[in-house]
Amino acid sequence: MKKIRHSKFKNTGFLFEILTRQITLEVLNGGEEKAKEIVKEFFSGKTELAKELRLFNLLINEKYNSETKAEKFIDAILEAHTKINYSKLKREKFNLVKSIKETFEINNLLSSPVTNYKILASVHKLFEGKKNDILEVQEAFDSKITIIEHISTSTPTLKQKEDKLVEDYKKQKKDLRLLTYKILVETFNKKYTSLDASQKGLLREYINNITNTSKFGEYFEKHLVKTITELHTMYKGMKDKITKIKLRETINVLKKQKLGKKITDEQVSALMLSYELIKEIKNVNGPTS
Repeated sequence: MKKIRHSKFKNTGFLFEILTRQITLEVLNGGEEKAKEIVKEFFSGKTELAKELRLFNLLINEKYNSETKAEKFIDAILEAHTKINYSKLKREKFNLVKSIKETFEINNLLSSPVTNYKILASVHKLFEGKKNDILEVQEAFDSKITIIEHISTSTPTLKQKEDKLVEDYKKQKKDLRLLTYKILVETFNKKYTSLDASQKGLLREYINNITNTSKFGEYFEKHLVKTITELHTMYKGMKDKITKIKLRETINVLKKQKLGKKITDEQVSALMLSYELIKEIKNVNGPTS
């Protein structure tokens, strides 16, 4: 019996995910937007890749209040998937992977954890099983159950809630930096007009060194000391009492940071907020000498 094999290179949802992450990095770096051009070329208009991606997104984003409705929705999506031109999709996917390999170091892109990897893999397996008429019952069943649980919003039992908390905790061990990075970017871009060079630099190092915690720790410690020194200088020359209080409290918070093997998301947030305070003061009073 032929098995349903999962391949990252054939998974449209996964390929789009790593490209969108690369777009974020390119925006922070302020360099050439190579990933954006690839997305425009392969996922715009009426390409078969764009059609399949829409079906991926429907299964990832839609929610139903019962498992019965969720299952019927999945069956409808699988039926819609049969309308795709598979030979054209295969050719587009080959060219997409070729373009990614020619533009980026592919192993670096694939090494970063993807938070919704399990659901992306399950969707891909279902599509492949339907397309190739593969009768690996257990694997197809497991993939379908994973998707049903993902899109069903029926009230979970206490045991299910506890299991989910444990599962979420386990995921955080490998994904916490990436999740926090996304939250930080979204939060600061909404709350403030733009990120300055220091904030972009911190976030860039944060995501680039997801697995290299010692390198990021060295970067963080160096810039923490530099920031405390700059805040001290501002504090000494500050006449406004309220601003002096903000500066003193910020300095105290930064001095209490205990630097271990891993830098926590709270520590990154503290340094980001310190950068924001420095930026605000400079905007009002001008740069310090």
